[in-house]
Amino acid sequence: MDKATDIEAAQREVGSLLRLYWEEARYNTPEEFEEDDEAEIRALCAALHDESPDNAVSSTCLALLELGKLRAHLNGEFSLGYDHFEDMYELPAGLDEDDEQGRSLAAAVVQAAQRTLALQETSNIAAFVLACALHWLGDQSAAAEAYREAFRLDPYDHIAKIRIEQIEQIELPAQPKGLVTHHPHGFHLLRMTHLMGHSGSTNGWVWLLSDSPAVRSTVDGYLDEWLDDYVSGLDDDFSVSTHVPGTASDGYDLREVLERTAEGRPFIDWSKVPLPELGPDPLPVGQPIRWDGQFHFHGGTEHADY
Repeated sequence: MDKATDIEAAQREVGSLLRLYWEEARYNTPEEFEEDDEAEIRALCAALHDESPDNAVSSTCLALLELGKLRAHLNGEFSLGYDHFEDMYELPAGLDEDDEQGRSLAAAVVQAAQRTLALQETSNIAAFVLACALHWLGDQSAAAEAYREAFRLDPYDHIAKIRIEQIEQIELPAQPKGLVTHHPHGFHLLRMTHLMGHSGSTNGWVWLLSDSPAVRSTVDGYLDEWLDDYVSGLDDDFSVSTHVPGTASDGYDLREVLERTAEGRPFIDWSKVPLPELGPDPLPVGQPIRWDGQFHFHGGTEHADY
């Protein structure tokens, strides 16, 4: 690996593999995983680290890999009926003192998250990952401190807010709109999802992207498919939000500029869509983020919460 294009390709691949690994860890136990999947992610991260020891993509991906391993372990120990890291109501139960494997996995998460924070102290995803591991290890005070850091860096992380309130038995004020978050990189988050009836569940796609042309090409390529399932009157999400470091995040509902040609073909009038420049430090290809209380992986992620 001796060229920037090779590094970017490796980052893209590890980001994609990690997304698949994380999705599998939502429901699977450790016995159901292919060992080659983890080995391939680690090998790519090691190659990236060798080429650039301060590469935050590799360290962030490793922290999420370790958290994914813990997630799978928890599936074997606890109910699969809720998300062990992002459920709004279920407080992490804590690992048993005699659960040596679980505690070892959680300790590995702590180390990996701390390495990422050493490279990028404004990494709210690493702060949240650290908090989750400490919470499961039973270190309530340290977990609350890490959740507070994640919440400071992203004041809209409602899960971090809830966990602070649960641990410290307090009620934090609601955050007003327009606050500046402290994500170190610029990025676009494109949502094209549908509300399933009136159940509150949604499905569709969410994309984490690092440049405006990718936003436009993704929307144009997926527009017909999204419209096939669109039901006027339901609260579907067809929007793009943009984060530029040091500014308040801005979102735009793309339905407002959805038009049709004389022949009836739908299109987006991009001349009316504000897509701010991402600044000098756009999100590196392959790097996952935590945004608005959720993990997001670079590229497209199929979304279904039902």
